[in-house]
Amino acid sequence: MTTSLLIRKLPEDVKETLAKAAKANGRSTEAQARSVLEEFAASWVAHKASDWEFFEHIRTELLDGGIDEDEFQPMPRDKNEQPRPVDFE
Repeated sequence: MTTSLLIRKLPEDVKETLAKAAKANGRSTEAQARSVLEEFAASWVAHKASDWEFFEHIRTELLDGGIDEDEFQPMPRDKNEQPRPVDFE
């Protein structure tokens, strides 16, 4: 399925730059604009997927029992309070 997109008030210099890029790539201006939008969309989706994977990993570690209760230490309440020493045994 395809659709159309109308962009109003595009600055002339942007249109000229797009036309130059299209010529350098052997494409029409329309094909170049389509390519730019497709690349942006793919990059955006990939970025969102990597964010989702990161938060899914954190959720799995925290909510599915990946951290024991004794492994979590709250931050000291004031700057004079020292954290407990770490026990690696």
